Amino acid sequence: MQSRQPAPIAPPPQLYRSSQSASLVQVSNQTLSPISTAHHQISPPVSRTHQNRQLRGLDTSPSTSVRSDFLLPPQTGVSSPIITSFQPLFSPNLNSPLTPRRPYPGVSCLIHEGQRAFIQRRILTDIQIFTNLQIHQLKFICSGRSISPYDLEAWEAMLSNEKFPTTNSGQDAYDVDIATVSLAIEFASNNTKTANFNTLLLHALSQMRRIIDPEFHGEVPVEAYNSLFLVRVFSKHFIGNLSLDEIHRQFEGNHTIAIGSTKLNGLNSKIDEYKRAPIELDQKKLVIDPKVTRDIRPKAEQLLDGLLTIILKLDPTSNASTYEYYQECLNTLLVLLSAQIHQSNASQIENNYFLNILLTNFSELVNNLTKRLVTNFIEQKTPPPASTSVVYNAYSYLFPSRSSATLPSDPPPIAERSLLILLLLSVQCRIPDEKTKNFREGIRSLKDAQGIDESNLAVSFRTLYQLICRQLPNEEICLLLYLFMIENEDFRVYVLSRLDPEILLLQILRLLYDGIDNKTNYSQMYILLTIILLFSQDEVFNENIQKISISYQPWFTERFLKSITLGGLTYLVLIRIIQFNLSSHQDVYFHNNCLAIMANLGNSIQDIHPYVAQRLVNMFDIVAKRYQKLLKRAQQQGEDENSDAVAIYGELVNLVLEIINSVLTRRLNSNPELIYSLLHKKDLFTHFQLHPQFSELIANIDNVISYFHARISEANLKSPSAEEISELIETAARTWPPGRLKEFPDLKFQYEEETESQEFFCPYVWALIYRHTWIYWDEDKAHILRDYIIYDDEMEDSAVQVV
Repeated sequence: MQSRQPAPIAPPPQLYRSSQSASLVQVSNQTLSPISTAHHQISPPVSRTHQNRQLRGLDTSPSTSVRSDFLLPPQTGVSSPIITSFQPLFSPNLNSPLTPRRPYPGVSCLIHEGQRAFIQRRILTDIQIFTNLQIHQLKFICSGRSISPYDLEAWEAMLSNEKFPTTNSGQDAYDVDIATVSLAIEFASNNTKTANFNTLLLHALSQMRRIIDPEFHGEVPVEAYNSLFLVRVFSKHFIGNLSLDEIHRQFEGNHTIAIGSTKLNGLNSKIDEYKRAPIELDQKKLVIDPKVTRDIRPKAEQLLDGLLTIILKLDPTSNASTYEYYQECLNTLLVLLSAQIHQSNASQIENNYFLNILLTNFSELVNNLTKRLVTNFIEQKTPPPASTSVVYNAYSYLFPSRSSATLPSDPPPIAERSLLILLLLSVQCRIPDEKTKNFREGIRSLKDAQGIDESNLAVSFRTLYQLICRQLPNEEICLLLYLFMIENEDFRVYVLSRLDPEILLLQILRLLYDGIDNKTNYSQMYILLTIILLFSQDEVFNENIQKISISYQPWFTERFLKSITLGGLTYLVLIRIIQFNLSSHQDVYFHNNCLAIMANLGNSIQDIHPYVAQRLVNMFDIVAKRYQKLLKRAQQQGEDENSDAVAIYGELVNLVLEIINSVLTRRLNSNPELIYSLLHKKDLFTHFQLHPQFSELIANIDNVISYFHARISEANLKSPSAEEISELIETAARTWPPGRLKEFPDLKFQYEEETESQEFFCPYVWALIYRHTWIYWDEDKAHILRDYIIYDDEMEDSAVQVV
């Protein structure tokens, strides 16, 4: 008797695909760009006997394109534990094989026309940032006339009459810079003989020492703010325009330390008159602290010491003048570290004069300084009401547009600047001294304040987490979360143990989803993908997100999903990113990070949504067809079948098969929808049955397809519906015989940051600082930002949309 042929599998619901998604599929067969050579070493693949695989992070080799759209993000090397004979996808000394990239993705998050996009006044005569008296004083101090260090009357006239303006906008920063640039040139030339800058530095240091004295209370006097303001303004010009030796001479001239033997004796005789006087910083007692002149350390080191001490000890919220002074200390510290912004790469540590001093000589302050900067961010304290001091507020009264108050929507200045300084210090590379303690270790040292009574390094992880959740779209917040997840085990445990992972994860998924439409910077997308990868390394987290049901998300426009698990939504976003990346952006590390996350989640996924199952099998269809096409072309043209393009797609096919196998071998009973999708697309896998690279993985899938196909055939249904097929699969899954599939080692990936990660992070953090515009840097000299600043003519060149 002839056996009856089983009825064809009823098709699943038609996949909804937007016009953009359809375009992505159609153009996914474009040729890969050639591999470019780079300096960076990549770890060899892990053999199949290993259960854990590492994802290396942050290769920063330059792109082969004329202008890269962003600095290369964390580099990842994904290798298969299944086929040991397969050549590694990433060989040593290889950059991303998917270059050149399309120009300027995520333009909205790059820096268009630098800081000048905020500037309205272009002519020097239009700038009125300083009063006529202040301009006269600036010309006087920059001239060739030497002002004696102990000429208190002259220095009081210079520093005590009118308060210099605070800068809380791009326009203010630009005005200050342009108004002083020619003066700074004259100042640098004359200072070798006048030492006026060195004396100004002595006054600023003296004011710092007196302000942090325990006996000091009340308003910060005008001369304290003014002296620091002028040191900051002229230091910025010196750092941006002078050589390292010339900067050293400006700060460490003879007058700074000795001031000449006869003058020093005369100055000390004047100082002796005030030595026993109480600490009262009124403008009639503008004297230089003798401890400053007798300190044998370089004045650059003393300046950093004073700034760090102020940051650590001063309460900025005691009054408005203290808040402004504290804010100016943070500004000055940023300026001193800004030698790095003028370099072409972050590895040139020998030119970072102040940064090297800070990292070398103040390592004992790392833990406390890290805590203070984090605390400043957590507290989010706004400026206190304006002071009642007539002298201190005269300038603000006369020029209300220069008020230090920020707009209500702006973050508090101290919180914002403290965060960026922390990020900047935390992404610096180690200097050769192994004993030096870096700020990653400072982040590592922080403890949760809850339940800790006697810890000087305790902060509230709960408050920090809530702030991160509220402000996550900000790129600096993403980077802060990344650093804490990488470095602080206690914080990582706190985040992963929370019962509401959807609060944070949904925001990350939305940012990634929007990134495909150029609403999120690609550099930020790398950070976000790495954060999810860190999440996915935790098994408990993976189990939890498979159990949390998410209702309709308006931002997910690919298809209306009334309800889906958080893990399923994560899969959909990652698959969309992979599909977009393969068709348009073409960066190998994008899809490797996404597939690594999917692999980590694959061991826990259950009750997979029908749409997720369809998209997963459809993704295999896309990469498999592309792999076959490239392989056939290589065979026809007599090329190496293991060429880079073929190898990349071969590894993609391998990883997708591994992910499907992981779900089948561990969660087959609870994922009938994946079985349904495999049955419906069973012909996709026949082409790979005899392929030596994929045969073992395909064998398991064929085993599943054959078993369930037989169960459906036995039912002898006529024209079965999709619901009837699903019921048969669910019934058969309950009787699935254990041990029928070959088990492979757990598919696990671990993220590991590259040793030279600062090549990606430092420019990225400087770009964040640059965009905040409290300090103006000429984009032509901000060499480290060359891949972040774009101009109108380049915008026009990249106006054609690449789909």
